[in-house]
Amino acid sequence: MTEFSLQWKMGTAGSAELVLQHGSESVEVHTTYIGDGLGSLVESAVDLHRGSRSAFAYLPSEPSGTCVFFGGARSDVYVQIVQFADMESEFTRWSGGRLQWHGRVDTREFVRNVALMAEDVLVQCGDIEAYARAWGGIPFPIGELETLRQSLPA
Repeated sequence: MTEFSLQWKMGTAGSAELVLQHGSESVEVHTTYIGDGLGSLVESAVDLHRGSRSAFAYLPSEPSGTCVFFGGARSDVYVQIVQFADMESEFTRWSGGRLQWHGRVDTREFVRNVALMAEDVLVQCGDIEAYARAWGGIPFPIGELETLRQSLPA
């Protein structure tokens, strides 16, 4: 199995980098507090954990944004990371998408990595209140993380 990992690197107040590592490939996605990128990614992992065959996460970055599409999930899931230059405009929102990465990832490994990544964010911030302060009032996805925690081996 190809090595896979995810990191959420908190930057200056209200910004972060999602770092996906798959084998020798690496991609970084910038996101900001104008949306709940972490919550969206964690919710996608919950959906896949519960048996959904597809999911979608959105990581906004004023005015651009990155969408992470998950499809054909069974034992593995096809992942596409697509950046769009302008996600705020009603007329050009979905135009000019640029594929940043695509590949198949073991579904359980993806869910496990999202849970571990979210746990690490919580440790970095100290608690859910500190996360909300750092992320412009957006709450930490603790309910979704609790769901994912149940999927991790003890």
